[in-house]
Amino acid sequence: MDVLLVNPNRYKSPPVPPIGLEHVSAYLVEQGHKTVVVDCCFVENIPAALDSAINAFSPDIAGITIRNIDSVLLQNNEFFLDEIKDMVNYLKEHWGLPVIIGGTGVWTNPEGVMEYLNADYVVSGSAEESLLTCLNSIEDGNQEKRYFKEYGTGTIYCPRNSDLTDYRKYSDANGIAGFQTHKGCSSSCVYCIEAHTRVRFKHIKDTIREIRCLTEGGYHHFHLCDSEFNEDLDFAADFCASLNKSTLKITWTAYMKPANYNKKLFRLMKETGVYLITLTVDSFRKCPEYQADIEKMIFISQSCGIKMSIDFLTGFPYESEDDIIQWFDFFRRLQPERVNVNTSIRLYKILPITGIIMNDSALRKYLVGYTGDDTLVKPVFYNHIDSARLTDLIAGDRLFRIEGIEPGVNYTRLVQSS
Repeated sequence: MDVLLVNPNRYKSPPVPPIGLEHVSAYLVEQGHKTVVVDCCFVENIPAALDSAINAFSPDIAGITIRNIDSVLLQNNEFFLDEIKDMVNYLKEHWGLPVIIGGTGVWTNPEGVMEYLNADYVVSGSAEESLLTCLNSIEDGNQEKRYFKEYGTGTIYCPRNSDLTDYRKYSDANGIAGFQTHKGCSSSCVYCIEAHTRVRFKHIKDTIREIRCLTEGGYHHFHLCDSEFNEDLDFAADFCASLNKSTLKITWTAYMKPANYNKKLFRLMKETGVYLITLTVDSFRKCPEYQADIEKMIFISQSCGIKMSIDFLTGFPYESEDDIIQWFDFFRRLQPERVNVNTSIRLYKILPITGIIMNDSALRKYLVGYTGDDTLVKPVFYNHIDSARLTDLIAGDRLFRIEGIEPGVNYTRLVQSS
């Protein structure tokens, strides 16, 4: 089939290259399909861009990737689906194209998002495999099945064509290139849609090859796209050792979790060009060992010359202000580079935290947003410590920053401030 692939993500704080579509397109081409990618991030006239691609390509079907439903933060929240819905309807009504949606954003409620967008099909799980299954089903004349979910096993094989993206535009707008070493996450965070998803690793040589292709194009600043780099300590160390042997000169930043680490890994990361780690931390029912790991990781990172910033989610049900103050005192003692604090928990139907809150009528008074939408497709947050009270608790300490007030992410804020 001839497949039009569309990146509708126009969020620019910072802009994120459509790496998923680079993989999907390359994989579909290897499987005998033809693809054209329309990246709408910097497009002023979306219908005109779609018209131009469709007139030149004459696709049989369109696929739209949804990275996020909204900007996830309560303050200054941006909801993305209405603009995407306009694209879906334009492709269907003006061009008569059936539309498939996929991407991490649809995992929150695949069928609910499909219905909201008026799309024809939805794919989740391993995008390359689920999309291929969907296309094969359509070619076989199966018009009934609309939801395709695939979670493959074993090592990931997903080729990538980075030539499909104009990285110069992203670089000029403060965006950076990315790469991925694995998919999935074994952690059990009650607020995260990627928790408990099947972990599959890529061949290290394939990821190194992707990085080399981008460096040959002049791009040397990278962000790791894994949920958390240290999903497996041995694999992370092996990747760093291979990247060192490749002699590629890059700088990069990664997310990590308080687990699966040692000083050797941090030394290897520093040698490969890591300058910043964002440690994902939350306060939900933690044990002393959790805080001990955080303390050790901050100390090791600092001793190896790598900045460490903390993304700290707190304000969970049944937590008191005293609990949060104790966490603040903990971070004040450790002095990481920055602590980004968020007390607004985005709820989705599939999350354990959603069940905890919805099953306790005393907690529902703290819901903010589109509380009448049972699908939770439109933003609904749990928030019992608002930004004004949080400001009081921080008491002007510049170590802390309230998420959602100032746009951007750690690799843009800290580079700009260094």
